[in-house]
Amino acid sequence: MNDSDKKSLFVKIPTGIVRNEVHCLSNDEFVMYARLCFLYFLGYQDKEIEIDHKKLMRFLKINDTRTFKKRLNSLYKIGLILNQVNTLPTKGTMTLIFNEEIYNNDDHFTKMSTRIFDYWRNDQIDEYAFRQVFYYKSHINMNDKERDRSYCFVGYEFLAKRLKISKSKVEEANKQLKKAKLIKIKKHNLSHNGEYNDNDELVFNRYNNHYYVANELH
Repeated sequence: MNDSDKKSLFVKIPTGIVRNEVHCLSNDEFVMYARLCFLYFLGYQDKEIEIDHKKLMRFLKINDTRTFKKRLNSLYKIGLILNQVNTLPTKGTMTLIFNEEIYNNDDHFTKMSTRIFDYWRNDQIDEYAFRQVFYYKSHINMNDKERDRSYCFVGYEFLAKRLKISKSKVEEANKQLKKAKLIKIKKHNLSHNGEYNDNDELVFNRYNNHYYVANELH
């Protein structure tokens, strides 16, 4: 059964991790951590997550064990998992110890439908687009009754700096997400209100684009 068949399932990730606010993850590492968060949930929040590493490698599109171990140990160095991985079993499963304290210490979580995993698995989005849609979702609250928070507005420069990627990667990720119909973008261009500053120059107001995440991911 695909994750998309389980319509009520979600993956829940601490918002600070989604936004690189405290622990800085590459997009590759973020995809791995997102999957571990989901496996933690499936395992009834038992911190000892039993995994088939070959299956996880296929899901993460990793072809060699060195890359897999390096990525796991990046999570270990940050403290997101508690056991260092030096060797992999030749057969059977292995156990990763999920850091529940870091996971539960964040006051805010970003929740996404597990359908997002199918878009990743089917090569409709890469690791940049995967992370970026989580970032947009982290700023959206459809239940806010006081103000409209149905969209995220963020500039390319800020997003590139926060996720430590180039602006061209931000743009390419947006193209993937739009093609997969996972986001809609309402463009807001640079404009002015007719006022001038002390140097007799027009005062421009910069409006960032509004990003709406598809309903199926909420």
